[in-house]
Amino acid sequence: MIHIRKAIETDRNSVAICIAEGFEKDFSVLCKDTQKVANAIVAGLNIDRFYVADVEGEIAGVLAISDCTGRAARVDKPSLKKSFGFFKGMLGAFVLKEEFEGQLAYPATTGYIEFVAVRKTYRKQGVATALLQESMLIADYQDFVLDVTDVNSSAIRCYTKIGFEEFKRITEKHGKQKGFNEKIFMRYRRK
Repeated sequence: MIHIRKAIETDRNSVAICIAEGFEKDFSVLCKDTQKVANAIVAGLNIDRFYVADVEGEIAGVLAISDCTGRAARVDKPSLKKSFGFFKGMLGAFVLKEEFEGQLAYPATTGYIEFVAVRKTYRKQGVATALLQESMLIADYQDFVLDVTDVNSSAIRCYTKIGFEEFKRITEKHGKQKGFNEKIFMRYRRK
């Protein structure tokens, strides 16, 4: 049974490892060790923005809902340098700053869904769908926005099935290095 709830402080390490595992390919440029990645990002998580999928006491998946008043994560340079070394830590801080801390240009009535991640052992079991549906019911926003890469077809199917619709695409400047060509922006409006 999947239980969706707001994350609490004691979930912090589990949330970080879930993000590290879920975005393993993205972080692999800096480090292939998911535990080191989790250690690098854990201090910067704004845990109040996260929701977790709890399966029998284990965190199976996470997502965060941010808005124009603040994001779900910030760059913690000391943690990045400690986990990745000075050079890769500084590179990571530079690269992740915009991704983690960029100001959202949506109104306060719009929730921005980020960090949708499911642990490997729980994938293809409806965890992401349950996380999205339940957290959107809990969160008090009129509509929700998210972005997904054009190569993440399983996520696109999941989002479309729930009712998200594409409203914009942005070509990725360094797509070849990142492994995708475009970011697809999708919106869900409450009925």
